Amino acid sequence: AFSFYMLEVSDSLILAQKREYFPITRAIYELSGVLGSGPYLACAFGVWAMLFLGFTFYALQKILGKRMGSIFRL
Repeated sequence: AFSFYMLEVSDSLILAQKREYFPITRAIYELSGVLGSGPYLACAFGVWAMLFLGFTFYALQKILGKRMGSIFRL
């Protein structure tokens, strides 16, 4: 599963050539290449994305009323 998702991220970095179709990973990669404050912006955007993902999982847990691990079981 891990290798599948790594392949998916690398594909999105390569295949999204137009700026309006960039996924979050490609946008972070592009920001890291900006001279000056680029790495800081990329880091802040990555932290923001992780906080948003965590909040989404928390809200999903509250809405479904289940433990977090049971959400991913089939």
